[in-house]
Amino acid sequence: MPKTKEKRKPKVLKVLLIILCVLLALLLAAYAFFAVMTKPVSDTDENRYAVGNMVVSDTVEYQAESGKGIKYHPMVKMMEVVWRFCADSDAKVHAAQTPPADVTEVTDIPYLDDGNIYHRLDVYYPAGRDDIRSLPMIVDIHGGGWIYGDKELNKYYCLELAHKGYVVFNISYRLVPDVTVNEQLQDCLAAMQYINNNYRQFTDNPTMLLTGDSAGGMLSAYTAAIMASEELQETFAAEYYANGIMPKALLLTSPVAFMKSGGAFSLYTKPLWGSDYETKATYGYMDLSEIIDEAVLPPTYLITSSGDALAHDQTLRAYELLQEKGIACQLADYDTTDENGKQLQHVFSVLNPFNEAGQTAIDAALAFYQEAMTQ
Repeated sequence: MPKTKEKRKPKVLKVLLIILCVLLALLLAAYAFFAVMTKPVSDTDENRYAVGNMVVSDTVEYQAESGKGIKYHPMVKMMEVVWRFCADSDAKVHAAQTPPADVTEVTDIPYLDDGNIYHRLDVYYPAGRDDIRSLPMIVDIHGGGWIYGDKELNKYYCLELAHKGYVVFNISYRLVPDVTVNEQLQDCLAAMQYINNNYRQFTDNPTMLLTGDSAGGMLSAYTAAIMASEELQETFAAEYYANGIMPKALLLTSPVAFMKSGGAFSLYTKPLWGSDYETKATYGYMDLSEIIDEAVLPPTYLITSSGDALAHDQTLRAYELLQEKGIACQLADYDTTDENGKQLQHVFSVLNPFNEAGQTAIDAALAFYQEAMTQ
């Protein structure tokens, strides 16, 4: 028996060594995969991905100090790859769409003159109309999980809004992990400052609808709140003119506005505020329910769908919160399918603004905006 045990011991050690080698090889392969998939490229490269940590420059410092602590967070690294492949998928969706041709585009306007490609906005308005100077405005903040996207992501959606009779501002903002959510809000407020100062280049009508989808829905709601509160401007270090134009209405499409108490999803969203998020002054405002009492929000229209796996529950929760606080609001919860018989997905009206479902949702939301203008 003792001899048998001595023979087994080397075999066990050999098996353990093989397992460890396999695990090490898998880890090295995973590291190489993530390194290749998230390799930064120059901001002058037309084929660059609008994903945080994937743009570099010889003249612009994209990585802010605030984002360095989350740059290597495993959840953030994984989502960089996820969003990189989402960019390819979204590009295919756009390639199959035909945007309206009767819209004038003024592109790549810097709202901060620092050379950063994310500090730019586009303006779209219907061409060939005599009443352009009287058209109301729409400002759109794109989604993308705070890590992905720029103004190009929502361009077709914004072109369709302009086609329907609006002057549309389509803004970009810096991405996590180059920065945190707090700096993204500062960018949104800076864009609002620019629009406040320059909208008369395009229209004499100061009436504004502020809209956003998914992460952009959260940023839109928070931007509206911060614009209306000097106390929040101090907390978020994001100033706005005391006498500046304010949104007449909000349009939130599948907003992800509960970043602290969003269940398992919070494992992803909380670190986006920084590795030290628990010690920051903004920690008490990471959920819409925590910021809503600090400023009066304008009338709000919310869109979701039964196929919205990412934000259906959060949208309903936001709607119930707005109702509880006495804020005028409407919910459009679509329990239908598209022309292919598929359930309407997350932010369907933004991704597919030209099909029947997208048109129905957009027209209903704009009718809400028109009604808000009269109140």
